[in-house]
Amino acid sequence: MQARTERDRAEAGFTLLETIVALVILTAGLMGFYGFLVTMLNGANRLQAASVEYDRQANALELAKTLNPMDAPEGSFDLGSYRIRWSSQLLKSVHQSTRYPTGAGVFKVGLYLVTFSFPDDRDVASIAVTKLGYHRDNEPFQNLRRPPSTASN
Repeated sequence: MQARTERDRAEAGFTLLETIVALVILTAGLMGFYGFLVTMLNGANRLQAASVEYDRQANALELAKTLNPMDAPEGSFDLGSYRIRWSSQLLKSVHQSTRYPTGAGVFKVGLYLVTFSFPDDRDVASIAVTKLGYHRDNEPFQNLRRPPSTASN
């Protein structure tokens, strides 16, 4: 048999040491990529949670626009995938409104602290807003709309 020359050995392929070094380099690169991937997925999860919280709080603020805490001091609103629950607390005593130029108005008004919470999702923070509550007390102008009836004998 003929002895291998230096040139034959170079063309023979990878040695075991070269294969191990290549695997170590590949492993280090994959570990770096895995760390990057984990960081990006965690960021995406935080962004999704913040988006859900923003959406729910925006819906609660829209509900606050139509809510009269004096007529409905507490309750819940079902939006299908989640519910909004509210409760009201009177901040100041209820007052009678005034009429221009003088006299008592037709409304009783009070200042309320309305708290909106999300019972189906504890991760979403509750919101508190200050809201004016009102209730029509009486109708003193009713007689001015219709002329009084006269009884004839």
